[in-house]
Amino acid sequence: MKKMSVIVVALGLAVSLLGIANAGNRHMGGGCGNCVQDGAGASSDPFRKFQADTIDLRQEMMTKRFDVQRENLKATPDQAKIAALQSEIKSIQANLLALRAQSGLPVDKCDGECAQTMGGCDKTKMGGCGKGPCGQK
Repeated sequence: MKKMSVIVVALGLAVSLLGIANAGNRHMGGGCGNCVQDGAGASSDPFRKFQADTIDLRQEMMTKRFDVQRENLKATPDQAKIAALQSEIKSIQANLLALRAQSGLPVDKCDGECAQTMGGCDKTKMGGCGKGPCGQK
């Protein structure tokens, strides 16, 4: 009887863990994994070249995003500084989008400069997979 109970508990635990793993892959990993694939399209070489060519711009954009977060965490955030940083971020995003178009990559795909939403790519918001940056491998 004890053996049967241990087997049933072990089997139940295995099924539960498998269900949790599949749920995580389906809901959270789907947006992250597909983000880079959608941005790269069929050929990854132009996308990798675009990423390598724009790494400084993307780093600058992330630094400014962190500056906005840091400013928002202050006891009295400077709204003028936040607005200036946000306009700089939008300018960098526009520059990245122009460079992306020049490189021949589709401009309506997600590749880390935008948020992955249920309906596709939302270039107006930060974030992505689970409200974090859109996944880049």
